[in-house]
Amino acid sequence: MSIDQRDIKIIQSLTGDARKPYKTIAKEIGVSDATVRKRIKRMLEAGVIKEFTVLLDYRALGRIIKSFIGLRVHPPKLKEIVEHLEKNPEVMVLYRTTGDVDLLVEVIFSDMEELNSFLESELSLDGITGTVVTVVLSPYKRCPYTGL
Repeated sequence: MSIDQRDIKIIQSLTGDARKPYKTIAKEIGVSDATVRKRIKRMLEAGVIKEFTVLLDYRALGRIIKSFIGLRVHPPKLKEIVEHLEKNPEVMVLYRTTGDVDLLVEVIFSDMEELNSFLESELSLDGITGTVVTVVLSPYKRCPYTGL
């Protein structure tokens, strides 16, 4: 599916507020609300737009400790470890990486005690051969999805 400038304007408008009415978007970009409705439907069907979701401010929820944890993993245990970590609600993002670590885990906690508890309980799995923990002190540019 090809995306044109009108689609991009619709996407930009929805990125700012996914609950914005079609009529408002139409007014912003100078088309009818029927055009907006059809284009959004087409982009949903094509998988360009995956979902409409909630964007939380984790700071407002008291979740202010953001950390990146690099894991060195014994290769035969990789799938098992990934499946375990995917189920944990504190794991925001889980990446397979190259370099010094095999997995990069992004987590958010309310305090250092929660982070420490996570490290001791969730990362004591057989197959994890090393960890590198980096705590974010302050952002220069905040993540638009977590506010941290």
